[in-house]
Amino acid sequence: MGMTLPLELHDRVAGKLQTNWRENDWFYCDSAVIRHYAFKAAVVAAAAPRTGIEIGTRCGYSLLSFNEAMPTTSWLCIDGAMDDDSYDCLAHSKRLIERHTIFARLIVVDSHAIRSLPPADFAHVDGDHSFDGALADLRLVSGCKVILADDCDNRDVRRAVDEFVRESGRAVEFYDDGLRKAAVLT
Repeated sequence: MGMTLPLELHDRVAGKLQTNWRENDWFYCDSAVIRHYAFKAAVVAAAAPRTGIEIGTRCGYSLLSFNEAMPTTSWLCIDGAMDDDSYDCLAHSKRLIERHTIFARLIVVDSHAIRSLPPADFAHVDGDHSFDGALADLRLVSGCKVILADDCDNRDVRRAVDEFVRESGRAVEFYDDGLRKAAVLT
């Protein structure tokens, strides 16, 4: 899948993020963060999914970036609301979905309580960052043709990706966007 970041996509993602960032978010929108989300959008553009699943939606920044790459993709977004600011973040995400007419359904549930999901072409896994949690999330979306696993710079997430690759026989390509490492599994 060779990771390239088209300048035009980077600039579109930058504009969307800068004008739609949650006020007083502890996660600051700087050039490294914009590049991080633009790379995610490039992965979605290369995969060109009709349907996608996102585990770990938080404020909707990834979803907003994905929509810049593939505005016709239909998303099922899952978030466990496990952080102190989760409900403020999820309210922000819902506003983004409505404001930008993103084809997305957001459900608030711990992904580990889910036994199966509807079929999808693509999955973005950015939920539980423990080894067991990340591995369970990867297994939950194993039916997706392409999986983007975020935060592979986290030792436990990287171990979970490696274990999932061994179990599933998938090909994996790691990339470093300058902020975090990620894996694209096909």
